[in-house]
Amino acid sequence: MQVHNIRKRAGIAGQFSVSADVEYPDEPVRTIEFVGSVYGGPVVMRTAGIETFVTEPGRFGEFGTQWVRRFLDAA
Repeated sequence: MQVHNIRKRAGIAGQFSVSADVEYPDEPVRTIEFVGSVYGGPVVMRTAGIETFVTEPGRFGEFGTQWVRRFLDAA
């Protein structure tokens, strides 16, 4: 897997999202978005119109761009 781009976007009330363009072998590039908060709590992963809660998001550290990189490296 290759990560081509990671972008952070501000939301409201402490919420923000981080998107990553990823490419798996023999597949086109796709965008995966993660939504979390500066206050902690759950992280939701959005891909292809499907939302999934990340189990134990704290194992990847504090949510942000580096969190996304660590999450994707673990995949």
